Amino acid sequence: MSDNKEIVIKDACIIFDLVDLDLLGSFFSLAVTAITTPQVIGEILDEDQLKAISAYVDNGLLQVDNSGDYQRMLEIAEQYPGLSTADSSVLEIALRKEAIIFSSDGLLRKISTNKNLTVRGVLWIIEQLFIGGLITKEVALGKLQVYSDINMRAPKKEIDKLIDKIRHEP
Repeated sequence: MSDNKEIVIKDACIIFDLVDLDLLGSFFSLAVTAITTPQVIGEILDEDQLKAISAYVDNGLLQVDNSGDYQRMLEIAEQYPGLSTADSSVLEIALRKEAIIFSSDGLLRKISTNKNLTVRGVLWIIEQLFIGGLITKEVALGKLQVYSDINMRAPKKEIDKLIDKIRHEP
């Protein structure tokens, strides 16, 4: 991939969490090409979240792929009835582009992993921001501590492991 950037496909859950953690701007400082789908953008109903995302779409840091194969999305949705339309669109584009998926949705993560796609989440993002010096140890620990409060489905054991790991970093 050009410029050593990974292509990532973001689902709405990740977007919501990054906005709520006030890490969206920091995320776009990572060396990645971020892509999403119109279906994911359509899931963003909160005006503040949509405004925040729209700014990144407008400046090209978040690309919206409009070339998805709608028929393939329908096939994915039929094959995996628990996936939303947006999740099906994310899986379709990730398969088509052989891309990494950023998602905190359990079912999408499981299906993607079974299809040999790499899946990452908010914890990986926070860790990479810390490792890259884009956020301080204190900020990383603070974000991790509030993550389970803003997302009741956040993986508490994994959060605790990462908090412990970062605490012991110099």
